[in-house]
Amino acid sequence: MIAPVSGDTVIMLGDYVDRGPESKGVIDYLIEWPWEAELILLKGNHEIIMEEASFSREHLMYWCNVGGLETIASYDAKFANIPDTHWEFISKTKPYYETKKVIYVHGGVAPKKVMAKQDPVDLTWRRFPDAKKHLSGKLVVCGHTIQRDGVPTDKGHTICIDTAACRGGWLTCFEAKSRRYWQANEKGKTRKGVLKASKAGKKAKISSERGS
Repeated sequence: MIAPVSGDTVIMLGDYVDRGPESKGVIDYLIEWPWEAELILLKGNHEIIMEEASFSREHLMYWCNVGGLETIASYDAKFANIPDTHWEFISKTKPYYETKKVIYVHGGVAPKKVMAKQDPVDLTWRRFPDAKKHLSGKLVVCGHTIQRDGVPTDKGHTICIDTAACRGGWLTCFEAKSRRYWQANEKGKTRKGVLKASKAGKKAKISSERGS
């Protein structure tokens, strides 16, 4: 839908693995990124869980309980089949990405800490209801916390674009400058809209919808 071109920057907010049948395929796609646009890959809490699964049996069992079984299944049901290139991919994902006006992160930010002093693990696990304005004054765009009605939520200082793609909802792409967003679901439907400037907490308005 967005067809990114040279000069564009696409920022992925994390959670490339778990709760789906093709985690391996997702990572393969991102490694082989077919677009000319720059790709920024952030780390989600599920990437952290996957990394920790190699530490001990307890960590592995926890991962299996939160989506790891589906991920391992995508590697022909063998943990040992996960290639070094995929572990390297996971390890190189970034804790956050910052521009002049926006901070992109998987979970959220500690409001009174500069970004260089944020806890990388905390950045992936923070929940949207706890979000407060960051001391930089920048807009924060995050995922992690499901918005079950399928549209992004704007708190004024923080926008959450996790719209339950892994649970039958929508996968959302959001452009902070224009406040436009595009969505697709597992049934092949797509839709788009504009997140209106509004009072904190007001939901986005979907402006149009069409089939695939």
